Amino acid sequence: MRSLALLLIFSGLLLGKELTLQEAIELATKNNHLIKAAKRDVKAQELELRAIKGAIYPRIKIEENYTRTDIPAFAFMSKLNQERMSIQDFDPSRLNNPKDINNFETKATVEIPIWLGGKLQSARRIGEYEYKAVSLDASRKEEEVIRDIYKAYVDASFAKEAIKVSEQVLKDAKEKLRLAEQMHKVGTALLADVLRGQVYVSKAQENLEKSIRGYEVAKKALEVLIGTPLGAFEVQPLEVCPSINIDYVKEKAYQRSDIKALEERIKALREAYRLILSDNLPQVYAFGQYVLNSKGAPLGSDGKGYMVGLSVSWTFDTGLSTLRKAEANLERKAGLEERLKLLKDLALLEVERAYAEYKNSLEMLKSAEDRIRASQEALRIMELRYKNGLARMVDVLDVQTELDKARLEKIEALRLCKKAYIDVLFSAGLTQEVIK
Repeated sequence: MRSLALLLIFSGLLLGKELTLQEAIELATKNNHLIKAAKRDVKAQELELRAIKGAIYPRIKIEENYTRTDIPAFAFMSKLNQERMSIQDFDPSRLNNPKDINNFETKATVEIPIWLGGKLQSARRIGEYEYKAVSLDASRKEEEVIRDIYKAYVDASFAKEAIKVSEQVLKDAKEKLRLAEQMHKVGTALLADVLRGQVYVSKAQENLEKSIRGYEVAKKALEVLIGTPLGAFEVQPLEVCPSINIDYVKEKAYQRSDIKALEERIKALREAYRLILSDNLPQVYAFGQYVLNSKGAPLGSDGKGYMVGLSVSWTFDTGLSTLRKAEANLERKAGLEERLKLLKDLALLEVERAYAEYKNSLEMLKSAEDRIRASQEALRIMELRYKNGLARMVDVLDVQTELDKARLEKIEALRLCKKAYIDVLFSAGLTQEVIK
């Protein structure tokens, strides 16, 4: 019953839609949560850049202040601004002991930055460098997701192929059991041969069930990485391992997105040095102000007037704090330059390591194919000898086991080869090539 249930499950899987690798990657680029998060980071940095660029425009401020006072100087000023002064208000007794006075002051101010020592220009360039860096980080994150999707798809495809191999193993095991039973009936084989055949069939059945469950788990992992439910679906079978132009890959290694992002951040720190030093340069603003004053209500116009002007300030930092802060950014820049050198060296090392794994898997694949051919021939001879009473069932099953192992190792070698292939591309920032 259990075998029948598993067979029905597997048969149901075959009814699902076939999902290609390209479709899986396309779905992931739209639905993967890490890619969505990276796009949010890019959007946030874009807004930061727009905010920096907006700093060059005039700033408008609207204020409403209410005061009530009997302090002589302020009372006199409030009444003067309200344009309600009379000759009696200059009586010394009134000047020294004024009555309480209310004042509503409405003020509109426009402030225009003219020259801030290059601060706004440096801030804009820093924002542009950081925006490029964050965009490149997002590109690298997408490459990472493509790599993970590729590997998950390979795992699922391998699991599907493992089911086919397990079915073949079970079929071969049943044939060996049938042969043992037939030989036992005619008295040319021992009951032990039949029992060994039954054990072998049972183990093959167990492995088939494991393969079916492994395929389901592998598809679920792929679905989680894609980031959206897919319903019933199938993956395509494994193909031959793609070839690699290692010289081309090495040339592209230094152009990886994360390397370029680090280069942009180095530029940002160089500009940050200039930004901080701008605090030691003159700051020039123009301003205009229009004021309403009233004793009775906001926005009243008992008195009104305007003021325009130009503000120039120049701060001298005798403690050299600004200079030291600027120099700190130069040190950070030098530190990132050292990290950049290491990152480039590591990029080439990652290419070499992944390519070595790629070559190893190709050798493993060739070895497995050779052992399959040799095991098939050995099995043919051993079965013939068994039928003629010149070999034992245990000898036949030993050769069959070697054939089964070689078949599974061929699939495993192909899986490792394709994983090493995507690792080579990822180490050089070329994962997008798998969807071209």
